[in-house]
Amino acid sequence: MAPPARGRSLAKSAFPSTFHKLKTSTYYDNPRPAVPVSQSHYIRTLSWNAQGTLIATGAPDRTLRIWNPEKTNVKNSTELRGHQGAVERVAFHPINETELASCSSDGLVKFWDVRSKASVGEVRVGGEPFMLSWKPDGTEIVAGRKDNILVPIDRTALKVIAEHPQIVQTNQSTFDWVGSHLYVTNGEGCVKILDYPSFEPVLTLTAHTSSCYAISMSPSGEYLAVGGSDALVTLWDTQEWICPRTLDVDGAVKSVDFSFDGSYLVAGTDEEKKKLQIAHVESGEYIHTVDLTAPAVSVAWHPCRYVLAYSADAQGLKIIDLRRSLAQIQRPYGVVALSRLWNGKIPNNIVFRYAVAPFNPASLFSAKGLVVVITGGGSGLGLAIASALHQNGASKIYLLGRRSETLENAVKTLESSPSAPKDSPGAVVGVQCDVTSPESIGAAVSKITSDTGYVDVLINNAGVIGPANGADLYKAETIKDLQTAMLKDWDRWESTMAINTSSIVGVSGAFLPLLEAANVRRGWQTGKVSGYEIARRQDTSALSKIGADPDDDRLAHIITVASIASFMRHCTAGLAYNASKAGAAHLGKMMSTLFAEWGIRSNVVCPGPYPSEMTAGGKKVFGPDEVPQGRPGGGNDITGLALFLVGKAGSYVNGSVQLTDGGRIGVFPSVY
Repeated sequence: MAPPARGRSLAKSAFPSTFHKLKTSTYYDNPRPAVPVSQSHYIRTLSWNAQGTLIATGAPDRTLRIWNPEKTNVKNSTELRGHQGAVERVAFHPINETELASCSSDGLVKFWDVRSKASVGEVRVGGEPFMLSWKPDGTEIVAGRKDNILVPIDRTALKVIAEHPQIVQTNQSTFDWVGSHLYVTNGEGCVKILDYPSFEPVLTLTAHTSSCYAISMSPSGEYLAVGGSDALVTLWDTQEWICPRTLDVDGAVKSVDFSFDGSYLVAGTDEEKKKLQIAHVESGEYIHTVDLTAPAVSVAWHPCRYVLAYSADAQGLKIIDLRRSLAQIQRPYGVVALSRLWNGKIPNNIVFRYAVAPFNPASLFSAKGLVVVITGGGSGLGLAIASALHQNGASKIYLLGRRSETLENAVKTLESSPSAPKDSPGAVVGVQCDVTSPESIGAAVSKITSDTGYVDVLINNAGVIGPANGADLYKAETIKDLQTAMLKDWDRWESTMAINTSSIVGVSGAFLPLLEAANVRRGWQTGKVSGYEIARRQDTSALSKIGADPDDDRLAHIITVASIASFMRHCTAGLAYNASKAGAAHLGKMMSTLFAEWGIRSNVVCPGPYPSEMTAGGKKVFGPDEVPQGRPGGGNDITGLALFLVGKAGSYVNGSVQLTDGGRIGVFPSVY
């Protein structure tokens, strides 16, 4: 074992003293707080659900309660009744945020649907089960009995898979993030690493001088934390299985937990000094102490925020909000420095963490709550994109175009569609606007500013074909024919470039204040942010206020619809079209660089042949030397791409060019 690096006090630390005036919420489930609470009612176990929207508590007097952390009154909580003995452990399902498992001295492991307040199954494991560990994919759960028998349970079949007696006292257990190993603390001061599901011993860590109680795996899988009755927490490197540091605490460690990003660690103890000490994982320094009036045996970090829940004996459940304070001291050890902490290598276990995390397509590819502006939105691809966003939760869609009749028809089409949401009248608004006129653009911006005050996504979609001389260029038989074809409608280039290219600058520039306002609404730091390892800060508490998911870190977004003609050296429509769309694509890429320091994303979409007013009468079937897919693009193709880019799934996409052309650009001469 490597020499332990003891936790240091804040006075010797490089961290600033920023913890003060922290908000702590108390959750009394005693209707009369003034009446003394029996020790049998003290909270023994805590568990957050996967999204952090609910927290469960259990007590020896059979009280099993589900709390909404936003509401402290017991009237807003839910009590689950059914156990006939002390509630020993509660554990929310790792993926299903509405399912809870609990075990009791009555010998039962019960599964609950917290929405219906009903048990959805139970398994009798015998003895007195007192610990629960979910397999990361939620298919199985291991119960530990006080007679030192580990019992894996098939969640779907609701039956015991086997019983595995242990030769020493077992206390707590946890899985690794792939579910192939189970880590079990025991009364001999050791951690037994067991192969799963065989339960064959793999390795024994001599962790403490006396009984080991608590255990927790870091979110990245890089560290295993173990707490014991010797008032120590040991941190183990899961790659080398060495102990790079230990932390001194006061009292026997009964629970230990990592913050959602693995930066901080806290231990729950039965110590008489009554305090919680928050340590930085990488430095071993204590960065804050929470003074208590009663010991906090059970502790649990929120799954995606710097919010800490703990039990407080007679005072019940308490939750303390540390987000603002911890945000001020994240650097130099914060998320932006993870690659340094891992010496440039991401631990393999973090991939497994991603693999078992909940992924909900309805959330990832959703336009819920977005305000979107689409130029040229009254027809063609703009209308198709608007339809997809309207059907998938956009709160407001502004269609900008020159022709009022086209816009009116578009709004009627979207609102009368059988697929349109029934509870969002007025969600689609047509705004007459000439994208080549600064005055007209300004009027549109003023209207939207008055209506909503912000724009999440701006889609530059307006476009025209321009002089259509493509076919004539390839029909030329003489140099005179070629000259005539090239100069055909040359005087119309100016209007083509104005609509297809220069309007992108005019429209994007005009909407910048509304795009920044959208960032402000989502809690993002405003203004210009630059510098090495200086990330734009986000106050995630703003997300809950607007009904957004807690992991939603989307920035304001500009999407420019160019064309594969931007890259093709073969001219199909006309020279002006190819040139103007090449300019549009390059402007979209330039804006991603220009706006990077301002917190605004920019991406480019380049469609191939799609049916629209501009391509009316076009081909319906293509050979593999034209479009390998064999057909024009359809509604699924463009709308699926649009939902990806505007949804959470596309939040990490910036400065990209997305081709949707059926493979056409791969079979034509294109730019290098």
